[in-house]
Amino acid sequence: MKIVIITAMPEESRAIMRRARLRETSLLSGRKRYRIQISGHEIVLVEAGMGMLNAGWAASALATESPDLMISAGFGGAVLPGLVVGDVVMAERILHLSGAELEEVAVGFYGRNAAADSLSFRRGVCISCDQILNKGDLALRLPAGVVNPVVEMESAAVARIAASHSIPFLALRAISDPWDEELDFSIDEFCDEDMRIRPAKVLATILRRPAIIPQVIRLARNSHVAASGLARAMERLLGHI
Repeated sequence: MKIVIITAMPEESRAIMRRARLRETSLLSGRKRYRIQISGHEIVLVEAGMGMLNAGWAASALATESPDLMISAGFGGAVLPGLVVGDVVMAERILHLSGAELEEVAVGFYGRNAAADSLSFRRGVCISCDQILNKGDLALRLPAGVVNPVVEMESAAVARIAASHSIPFLALRAISDPWDEELDFSIDEFCDEDMRIRPAKVLATILRRPAIIPQVIRLARNSHVAASGLARAMERLLGHI
């Protein structure tokens, strides 16, 4: 099977590539692009950068290769109690929060129910936001019946592009921050204008606001746990389909 995987950050890409055979590394308009093999599948993995614009751009560029499956994969934050750091959620719904409007995204999912059941993934809802939000505020906007909501910034864009090209889609998110923790900084403070994390920006932010150091350390530790969960989940998923 020919598969496209779109991530936002290096930590997410490295997690997936732990179980991969690297075939080729290149750049796609400045974004890292990897050709890899996992469980016999030919995979193109692109590290697009954070946000809907980056994810949508990458999905549009890769849709021209006519993949059999497009996957949005990475980390996300729990919005309600029930999910803990390291849990992996397979989306059964995709919502997009733009301004005050919460919209359901029409998605052509690839066998999500069978995959979630057979692999014991948590089923849930990916909520893609145009900007980083307070999770407590987001929880108040959720419609009734939303199960295991995960906030992130990319899946809705990838899902829309996949649907417009009739490409089956999946979204897989590993929890990197719990529902009851709000950061005193925004991840975009660590990013360049293309929403890609830059070490120099991280250092500058920490030097300017040293009080956030404990939270940065905790986020790094949680991201490591989430990366391990994502690596295992992706290997199991690709071995199953």
